Amino acid sequence: MIGKVYLSVVDFYDVKLNATNRKVRPVLIIGGPNENDYTVLPISTITNRANVNAYYDILVSPQDRTILNLKRECFIRTHKQMQIHVAALIRELADMKKDLPDLYLETIGKMDEFQHEIVKYSI
Repeated sequence: MIGKVYLSVVDFYDVKLNATNRKVRPVLIIGGPNENDYTVLPISTITNRANVNAYYDILVSPQDRTILNLKRECFIRTHKQMQIHVAALIRELADMKKDLPDLYLETIGKMDEFQHEIVKYSI
């Protein structure tokens, strides 16, 4: 499962409703399973470009989107790890680790860098 892109049900905070809501979005599985949970990175369209992190959000190229079966312009959010229960995984879209190894390694590298920054500033 590691390295695969899945369609999944995820929780998010809806600013308009001032409440937590759910939606279906693609995610990249990066860890697990741990007690039926997978660690994932969300893949998001980020409609408000002010919310794009210029360093940690990776824009998926049109060619790579085709390979990953993603329909819209989107970003891999390497600084937004989430836990997803296995039951929230709807269906596999692609295997990024196998089909786009350079993008996968870039993603894991950025995620690792972000984690090191957290630890560095928390000590």
